[in-house]
Amino acid sequence: TAVAPDPARAQTADTLGREAIVVDVDTGAVLFEKDADKRMPPASMSKIMTTYLVYQRMRENRLKPDDAFSVSENAWRKGGAKSGGSTMFLNPGDRVKVEDLLRGVVVQSGNDACIVLAEGLASSERAFAEDMTALGRKIGLKDSNFVNTTGWPDPDHYMTARDLATLSVRLIR
Repeated sequence: TAVAPDPARAQTADTLGREAIVVDVDTGAVLFEKDADKRMPPASMSKIMTTYLVYQRMRENRLKPDDAFSVSENAWRKGGAKSGGSTMFLNPGDRVKVEDLLRGVVVQSGNDACIVLAEGLASSERAFAEDMTALGRKIGLKDSNFVNTTGWPDPDHYMTARDLATLSVRLIR
């Protein structure tokens, strides 16, 4: 016996999340959204933009996976074991390859790795965050602003769920 779906029931999806969006990657169709344009602190989701910008630099041949950057005292203090946050446990003075730093960001959510990449590519985390914001605007992020690479809380550091979905689809592609 076939049972017909109840259309009223199918349309009552909800989530406990304050902001959400579900997008079909192939078509771009929005399947579900809830406050998708509300600014929110992205926390470690900021690292998606950090890695996207690093990959962009590699596409532009301005960076290679086997290039290495030195771990600064700043990266160690703000993002290393001493900080109490997610870390790759890098030590000041270490030279670490870009490919290993990317693994540290993606696998371990390493704040120290994010800061080392930023300092190596743009001289400071703040300058790199400005580059993140500029690239975000260029790729269609309409309401995102970055002030750091790690997602540490800051009132001027925000994204929307819609922008996060846009960025995620671009990274997947």
